[in-house]
Amino acid sequence: MEEQIIQEFVHRVSTDENLRKELASEPDSVIMREGFSPRVARVIACLAPHLAVEQSIGQAYSFWV
Repeated sequence: MEEQIIQEFVHRVSTDENLRKELASEPDSVIMREGFSPRVARVIACLAPHLAVEQSIGQAYSFWV
């Protein structure tokens, strides 16, 4: 169940620019608003800097595209 919650949140962040920007500027408030369990909140807090990245993939990773 926790994995599904994390997957759904990651998907929403990847498709919602406003949520991504808010996560970049105020991760604690986003986590609190979402009402995650303490365990899920810790995972999301660790992922937040990576999810909020807005730069494009570098050439080194172009083989994935």
